[in-house]
Amino acid sequence: MLLTLCLAACSAETTSEDAFTVRVVCESDGVWQIFYSCYLDGEYYGMGGMADLDGVELTEDTDLSVSFTRSFLGEDADLSQFSIDFSPYGENDTSEIGTTNQVAINAEYGQSYTVVLSGDRESGFQAELQEP
Repeated sequence: MLLTLCLAACSAETTSEDAFTVRVVCESDGVWQIFYSCYLDGEYYGMGGMADLDGVELTEDTDLSVSFTRSFLGEDADLSQFSIDFSPYGENDTSEIGTTNQVAINAEYGQSYTVVLSGDRESGFQAELQEP
């Protein structure tokens, strides 16, 4: 079972044309939770987090995604200026074990984007947008 906390980003009454989705593929070992911060035009806009409700380590097969809605971002939001970074947490960690680079996404409502999280505690974590 998967838990995705979307602080004000998710809404039960949205259609696919009112949101875009960011899917995260976790290639890093030892990650149990991922928090994210999102930005519009370089300015902090909000945050949320993802974890598996079964309390297990995240893997490439864990279904992690978050939707960003028109009602959260605003009717006039310039989605071409959207970016997001990720802060992984290890088992029982109370603070992040790193933070990735900001990933720029030239987003459009109704679309889905995949970001790959890689790296480790020692060498640092990276996030990269996968091309469709």
